[in-house]
Amino acid sequence: MTALVDAPPGVAPAWDMLPELNAYPISGVTLAELAGRLEAVSVADAADVTLVNAVSAWQQVVNMAQAAQAAVIREIEARTVDALARVPDELACALVCTRRSAQDLLLRAWGTAQHPALGDAWAAGAMDARKIDVILAEVHRAGTALSACEVDAVVCDAVDRAAELTGPQLTRHVRAALLAANPAVAEQRRLVERERRGVFLELAPDAMARLIAYLPAADATAAFTAIDALAGHASVDGDDRSIDQRRADAFADVFTGILDRRTTPDGTPLPTRHGRRVALQVTVAASTLAGLDEHPAVLESYGPIPAQVARELAQDATWRRILTDPTGQVCAVGTDTYRPGADLTRTVIARDVTCTFPGCRKPADRCEIDHRVPYDHARSPGSVLNPQTCEANLHALCKHHHQAKTKSWWQVTHDATTGISTWTDRHGLTYARHPVRVHSTPTAADHAALPPPPRGWGDPPF
Repeated sequence: MTALVDAPPGVAPAWDMLPELNAYPISGVTLAELAGRLEAVSVADAADVTLVNAVSAWQQVVNMAQAAQAAVIREIEARTVDALARVPDELACALVCTRRSAQDLLLRAWGTAQHPALGDAWAAGAMDARKIDVILAEVHRAGTALSACEVDAVVCDAVDRAAELTGPQLTRHVRAALLAANPAVAEQRRLVERERRGVFLELAPDAMARLIAYLPAADATAAFTAIDALAGHASVDGDDRSIDQRRADAFADVFTGILDRRTTPDGTPLPTRHGRRVALQVTVAASTLAGLDEHPAVLESYGPIPAQVARELAQDATWRRILTDPTGQVCAVGTDTYRPGADLTRTVIARDVTCTFPGCRKPADRCEIDHRVPYDHARSPGSVLNPQTCEANLHALCKHHHQAKTKSWWQVTHDATTGISTWTDRHGLTYARHPVRVHSTPTAADHAALPPPPRGWGDPPF
């Protein structure tokens, strides 16, 4: 480490000692002091070596600031009952980020408190959040296979080596250290990771996506071998696709064929969801299908897609008409029963698109249908003009946010005119979830003309 040295008398206010500081982090400096010194550096006039060193020093500022933020999050966690379930939602709304990102902030703050050597290095700016996460993740995967002393030894060793290793290098180093501390860790981790197997959809731009399968190595290798065989090792005459493209097409053909047949490979009918057969759902204007305009369509579980993609999907599709109101939201009718019927359920799913908690992206067809105002089972059936189970009182919520509302951790109100749901947390802070328009008119994206300037200002300049 290098200690902060004051500039000698007569030196300009800019930190001219920066080019001589060839080791980081800089010790003996507070976050405010380091940031202030760096702000005084004239970037345009600085030498090349000064700029490189300034980048390193600013990274130290970032690391120290993140550690300071973590200290605040730990205080929030200490004051909150069921913090892991409640705090991430509050942070996600405050920071306008996903719940997963907010949960990472909470777990990182909590984890560094359990390992003082890690927290001290972070607070000093010696480690960034990425390396903090690497160490915490590997130690967490080891579970209880190691004693507290063994874990502390691994963490301290990782802190010492972190400055000279990249994130992936540090991952391998920590894994090797854990294996050396207790060979049984490898088997325990293998069994734990096998329980986490799954398939995940990761969205990408330009109407593309990634389908990620997290599998035991043998199963993944078997699947790839089969896909490779279906793709063929050599292209036939006239087929100019690359081997990667042929593998991708063969992979997709397996699953589109299942949806077309509506049966599993062994002939078992596919299960239904919310009373609907499993299928792709695309929302597109009739004028777009007819080729009269090029307005984007919406592919369920993905988002906006080009008009041409929707027209290609329409060639072999069965279509269901959905009526919308002038704002672009789906219209529907209600019922006096507690459980909504299939038509009403489809309407709510089509209208909400995703879970209606701010920032949650869980597709509506994988959510639960909830009454905004809780259903009163003691109330006698009322007039059909004021039903409890109706489009206006129903919304889609994922299981987690449904439970959070049921436990009164959050309160929700809905404006039927704008379609905006307003969520209020225990502190009284409110967050808005705006409706997802399933269809917009051709004029919806037009800019209005600027109003004329007020009169009576005289000649410019004003």
